[in-house]
Amino acid sequence: MKNPVLLIVLGLVLLAAGAALNFTGGPPRADVAIAAQCKERMRDQPDMVAKCDEAAFAAAMTATDADSAARAISAANNSEVGGNTLAMFLLGLGAAVTAAGIFARWKSSQS
Repeated sequence: MKNPVLLIVLGLVLLAAGAALNFTGGPPRADVAIAAQCKERMRDQPDMVAKCDEAAFAAAMTATDADSAARAISAANNSEVGGNTLAMFLLGLGAAVTAAGIFARWKSSQS
């Protein structure tokens, strides 16, 4: 490799992107109308009201039948898994590219 520093910088950028996705990601947000309906139903339980902003929880609390609740919760969970998978991929790729750059730099300094 002609420029191992480029690999190190690229790896660190990928690591930063993966970490940002991992730490800023979370459960998908609920629709405003569904969240308001959930908060109305949970008004007697203040510790649960904050969870109404999560799509899966709000869908479960406002569902009129089990089938629609299951579909809404499944869709919310699938989008959360996709975001987490991308974050982990970027973290792994960033670590591998950074390690390759460090190894290439070390190997070129040995020659």
